[in-house]
Order: sequence, then C-alpha cells, then structure tokens
Amino acid sequence: MKKSFLVASIALLSTSLAFSAHARNLKLAHAMPLDHPVHKSMTWFADEITDRTKLRVRVYPNATLGSEEASLQMLQNGTLAFTKVGGGLVSSFSEQYNVLSLPFLYKDEDDSKRILRSEIGQGILESSENDGFIGLAFLASGSRGFYSNTKIQTPDDLKGLKIRVQNSPIDIDTMKSLGASPVPISSTEVYSALQQGVVDGAENNIPTYFANRHYEVARYYSEDHHSMIPDILAVSTEVWNRLSVEDQATIKQISVEVLDVQDKYWDEYVAQSRADIITAGGEIVEADVQAFQDRVQPVYQKFVQNNPQLANLLESMQNY
Repeated sequence: MKKSFLVASIALLSTSLAFSAHARNLKLAHAMPLDHPVHKSMTWFADEITDRTKLRVRVYPNATLGSEEASLQMLQNGTLAFTKVGGGLVSSFSEQYNVLSLPFLYKDEDDSKRILRSEIGQGILESSENDGFIGLAFLASGSRGFYSNTKIQTPDDLKGLKIRVQNSPIDIDTMKSLGASPVPISSTEVYSALQQGVVDGAENNIPTYFANRHYEVARYYSEDHHSMIPDILAVSTEVWNRLSVEDQATIKQISVEVLDVQDKYWDEYVAQSRADIITAGGEIVEADVQAFQDRVQPVYQKFVQNNPQLANLLESMQNY
C-alpha cells in the first residue's frame, strides 16, 4: 500500500514538474526574416519577458513553425504562446478585426497609432479572447500603395488594370470602387504574376515592395496610402490563463513598451527601403490621395450593411 502510494506520489510530482517546466518555457513564432523590424522587436519582447519574469521565451522566425495562419491556429490550441500576424488575416479568426481592413480609415499613420493605442484599440485586442487568442499590441506596419509599370496617381489610372489583392472581401470591393479589376493570388506568386502579365500591378507597403524585389517588374510605386492595416502581437488564451497575475501584468507592460521599439525599427527600415528602391532604379511617385478617398465610400456603405454589429465600432473610430 505504501509502495503504491509512493509510486503515485512520484508520478504526480513528475507530472506537476513537467507542467511547470512547460509553463515556464514559451514559444514565439513569426514569418519575418532576421533583418526585419518585426524580428528585432519580437526578440526584444522575448528578452524582456525572460529578464523580468521566470518565464523563458524562444523566438522562431522565418515561418519556422509554419505560416501566420498556422501560428494563429497553434495559439488557439495552446501549443504556441505568442505570434505576430497581419491584421487582415486575424479578421478571418475574430470579427472585430474586420474593421481594420477598411480603406482610408485614418488621416495618416500618426492618426492610426492614436486610435489603435487608445481604449478603442484595446477593446478590439481583447475581443478575441473567446476565439482562442488575445491581442497584446498593434504594431506599426506602415501604409500600402499601388505599384505598376505605369504611374498610378489618380483612380483613373487604375481603370481596367488587373491588380493583385489579398483574398479579402474588403480589398476586392476597394479595388472595384477604384475602377481596377481585383485578382486575388498568393503573396508568393506576385513577382511571377507581374513578370508574366497575369496582373498589371499590386499593392503593399514600401519595405515589402523592396524586399520582394517587385521594383524589378513594377517600376513605379504610388504613395496613395489607401490602407494602414497593423500587425498584431497576440498571445494564446489558454497559455495566458495559465500565467500568474504578476506575469500577466509584466507582459502587458512590456507589450506597451515594445511599441516604441517597433516604431524605431520600422521607421529606419522604411527610410532604408526608400533609398534602396531609388538606387535600384525604382521610382516613388506622389498620388492624389483625396481623389482615391472620394471613390471608396461605397465600400463603407456595403461594410455597414453586411456588418451592422460593427457599425458602432466603426463610428467610434471615425469620431475619435
């Protein structure tokens, strides 16, 4: 009897120790390369948690553990603690994030930070708790512009052009409202699609345009700033609920501090990318932003019609 009790006690202790070790060692995955601002800021985030708690966070870059979609799924089942994902992708996992994909939602990048880092943004981040993950921070990822082998400075320049977009209803509606023909294809196929004429242009932020060498097949980058979709630093709800209140508070504080770190690295990255694009033979052109804004109102009307439950959130963001 005593022997059985001893064996059971040892087994229970071993299980407890294994769980404790698992709880202390956490994984953070993202899909960006080592020289990307996201990797630098996520490494800082992980190091700060390691230094200021008894937790240990290991960073897995370059989609080592899978795509952004796979990472979100791992957050939902608790096999991954943290990840960085694009806001457009998160919208397919949790409802309130959909509003972030609307075109010209902010006056400029400073305005986007002001709104997203307010109680409104915090509400969006927390809204996904029951979907298996909690947003910790909105990370700056710049604004998106069109690029093609012809200059796109007004919506009329888009008329009839086949433009690659993400497979998102809002992105597709936005292109249609601007007179373009949207072509949803994978991001990994954009270069060859431009090269072979499958599409006439695409849209993204300046660093992505440069990093993917799209300037080689689409010389002109237009700064129309039609979209400012942030990246999201998220934590698994299951993992979060296993942490102590003290560790949760520390991680929340670090999540606030990492915003300035990401901003610094991102601004440097954009400046360097702009210079490198010019050196490589690309050209950055100004666009008539107001003309683009005037064309996208039907997108908002359709969004509210299809998502009446998000109308108040959208209104609060527009009036903040």
